[in-house]
Amino acid sequence: MTERSATAPASPVSVSSPAVAEASHRPADLGLSGVFESESRFLNRDGTFNAHRSGLGRGAFSAYADLLTMRWSTFFGVSLTLYLLLNALFGLLYFSLGPAALSEMPIGTGARLLACFFFSVQTFGTIGFGHVYPSTLAANVLVTMEAFVGLMGVALVTGVLFARFSRPTHRVLFSHHAILAPHSVGGNPQGRALMFRVMNGRRTDLLDITAEVILTLRHDPGGAAIKTGNKGMGNRSFYPLTLERDRVTFFPLAWTIVHPIDEHSPLYGLELADLLRQEAELVVVLRATEEASQQSIQARCSYHATEIRSGHRFASMYVREAGQLAVDARLLHDLQPAELPPQT
Repeated sequence: MTERSATAPASPVSVSSPAVAEASHRPADLGLSGVFESESRFLNRDGTFNAHRSGLGRGAFSAYADLLTMRWSTFFGVSLTLYLLLNALFGLLYFSLGPAALSEMPIGTGARLLACFFFSVQTFGTIGFGHVYPSTLAANVLVTMEAFVGLMGVALVTGVLFARFSRPTHRVLFSHHAILAPHSVGGNPQGRALMFRVMNGRRTDLLDITAEVILTLRHDPGGAAIKTGNKGMGNRSFYPLTLERDRVTFFPLAWTIVHPIDEHSPLYGLELADLLRQEAELVVVLRATEEASQQSIQARCSYHATEIRSGHRFASMYVREAGQLAVDARLLHDLQPAELPPQT
């Protein structure tokens, strides 16, 4: 697969140029709601949403979901804290049964507390060194309860660990900038296109990758594009962009995703200054199947108008390593100046 593959365009965008678009024909707002009108962007650069939910109450808490999605360092920290707290609790219970409950208990209070704690650790982990053992019925009942709690705890932590390792993840790399670049459009070699570049940042392969790109622009209340006026004013409009290719079967190299700018494009007649005034944003969603696990993954990214460069093209990423073709991820973001043809 080449870095930029040209095929027949996908189905054309159902909206006309933003300069003549009618408000009634504007696409829906992707479920983001009109309250986003005052925000400068919808997605953060890393694909996370630029909003959060609050006031959900205790019902919003899900221990399983939180343990799956938290950082690894946080997960191990929470697991270790719960482990120590459980052993401390059972250690206090053993201590409360009196010095005769367990054999070979030291006389001092602090030393006995530590001995009860470490006996709990041995019981919880089914270690059983043998030099300390329960001497009363109450102590044996407590050991039985702790053994059951330990069994359940190990099973739960093991299950969450497996779920975390088997959970589909990705490392799709997006170029730092989207670009307005010279490009052959509809047989016209003097055309232009909007482009950005992606590649797989993992050693495992991705299959059947599809791309969806949506452009959002600000418009005045009547629906016409804001060519002049104050930045941040006007309503948001959403335009699905037609791509030269919106799907690739294999993804061993890099993929330059291209939107040709013709008379049907919402970007037709707009320069970078117009995109900045209209607070343009590209919302990008990639969907793929991860080959190793055969599970679906989704990658999101956003390019604000300030992250779009005009009059550039992407530098080649292809190198030869030991006589074999390769793409160098360090070159993913490299740009070269390129004269941008005027729009006719």
